[in-house]
Amino acid sequence: MARGSTKQLITDAAVRVAAQHGISGASMDQIAEAAGVAKGSLYYNFASKDALFEQVIRDGFERLGDAIDAARDQVDPAEAPRAVAAATLETLRGNLDLAKLMASEVFRTDRPWAEAMELARSSVVVRFRDVLRDARASRGEGPASAAEASRAAEEITETAGAAFFGALAGACLDWLLFRPEQPVERVLDQVLRAI
Repeated sequence: MARGSTKQLITDAAVRVAAQHGISGASMDQIAEAAGVAKGSLYYNFASKDALFEQVIRDGFERLGDAIDAARDQVDPAEAPRAVAAATLETLRGNLDLAKLMASEVFRTDRPWAEAMELARSSVVVRFRDVLRDARASRGEGPASAAEASRAAEEITETAGAAFFGALAGACLDWLLFRPEQPVERVLDQVLRAI
């Protein structure tokens, strides 16, 4: 089996085991067993459990960032907030265990991978901020001149991006865990109405 495939088996298993036992309760033995690989393969691919979960978190945010970029590139800027929100919900729905893990770790500052988490989270937050900025600038709301519209869009900060991301992540977990029968369009309507 190729090393890339083994790494993927391991990271997928790590997510499943952490979903059951939490990261602190997940052992390398459990992860190896769940991945169907020898424990030595874990340490060949990852120096430690911390390195493994740092990779899991990075991969999750990278996957989310890629989905945001793809959705944003396919629509007019005014329609991008809804398209990006839909892509975010679908990406998180595609791997609920990873979504729960990311949500539980996003504000933890006591983990060895806290710096990597912050960089990954920030890259997603900036994407959401930029989607909101572009949508505002494209609608030409408020200010009469293009320069004023541009300045108004620049007033949208990373805090707004974080709020958008947080609203989506919270709504997604609420939806998938407690209201899975609710159609995704209704979830989108509710989140976008709230922000």
